[in-house]
Amino acid sequence: MSHDLISSKTATDVKQSSLIWSYIETLKDPYFVSKFQNFFGIHVIRKDERRPKQLTIDSVNQSNGYQRYGSHSNNLKKRNMKQELNGSDSESYSTSATDNTSDEEPEQIDYTIDNKFWYYLFSFGASLGYEMFYASFFPIWFWNIDSAVGRRLVLVWVIIMYFGQALKDVIKWPRPESPPVVVLEPEYAVEYGMPSTHAMVGSALPFCLVIFTINRYEYPLWIGIVFAILWCLLVCGSRLYLGMHSVIDILAGLLLTALLMIIIIPLVDAIDHFHLTSLYSPLITIPLIVFLSTVYPKSDRWSPARGDTCIIMGSGAGILLGSWLNYQLGIYKGPSLPPPFPILWPGYEVIGLSLLRLSIGILCIIAARAFGKVLVFSLLCYIRNLDPRDPKNKIRVSIEIPSKVITYMAMGLTITYLSPVVFRFLNIERVTMFTEI
Repeated sequence: MSHDLISSKTATDVKQSSLIWSYIETLKDPYFVSKFQNFFGIHVIRKDERRPKQLTIDSVNQSNGYQRYGSHSNNLKKRNMKQELNGSDSESYSTSATDNTSDEEPEQIDYTIDNKFWYYLFSFGASLGYEMFYASFFPIWFWNIDSAVGRRLVLVWVIIMYFGQALKDVIKWPRPESPPVVVLEPEYAVEYGMPSTHAMVGSALPFCLVIFTINRYEYPLWIGIVFAILWCLLVCGSRLYLGMHSVIDILAGLLLTALLMIIIIPLVDAIDHFHLTSLYSPLITIPLIVFLSTVYPKSDRWSPARGDTCIIMGSGAGILLGSWLNYQLGIYKGPSLPPPFPILWPGYEVIGLSLLRLSIGILCIIAARAFGKVLVFSLLCYIRNLDPRDPKNKIRVSIEIPSKVITYMAMGLTITYLSPVVFRFLNIERVTMFTEI
């Protein structure tokens, strides 16, 4: 009797597991992504409908432009990388391997983009998860809005993105198959897709923005919630529209973000306070960043995921280090009045100074990136007795990790410490910046 019950329970568990997995496989179906693309105006051209003239994606600005997409350039990039790594020494490379790269020519997909509004809208949504957005979003918060909120957003951003990027190379689920999906960002197609880090950061940033500001500023909560939902929907929708993620990738990213935020949000204030006030906090933060960058999971094929993670970790470390310096040097002094603060709409003078700070600060960041990138890479190659002109050296773990971490740490330090020094020298600093603890 007992044996029959155990057998029955085991059969039920197996059936439930099989049912759950069938749901997951259904949500991985690339035809869901293809239908989403079709609904918003991306249509694959059948071979018998093709026109002789072939235009590139850049011709989307032409009326009903006939588009052509082929992933040949991506395979060529991976094949070239494979050739560069063949016969190399025992040094570790961040690409790890490209053995799964096929020498067969990929199937070409021709398509039309019938609605340019959706193309530009979803392209903008996708940009909310890339380096150019981060390079302007975080400086704007530190230089022109509220550095206390900025620090907390950076903490969440670094943690969320590290987990998401690392899990991609652990789970190793490919992006949606093409065909039937039209891939509009082929440069990122070599990365794995599960979970969607766009969905993670596209939900974490806006909702954390509401969480960190609702008790700090006076504004209706419903406005913040609507803003966060629209931001999240736009980013998640862009991943389907551009053919970069399946539905399950996005849902997993949202679920993982929710779980991480439950853990992180209650600790953010304590972490921020410790980081600012402890004399020894950089001795914990910087080695931890270097360690996490070093133990990042290796991929079985070339992708920019590890390099992007080093960029995020380095930028976060630099931003936090600059904030620590501001506090330890007595520049951060705390607010004269407790929150919540009223939201004051800026006048022409405030807007002009904000744009001036943004322009000068961005130039400082660009200079730090250009100078640091060349100097650090060249110095590391000199120390290791390597040729900086050899493209293989750019992907060595011992070169890529410290090069990107140090370079972007310098950029982060520029955002929170060096640029404000320039602002004070020019007498254009934001007065309340140094009261935001």
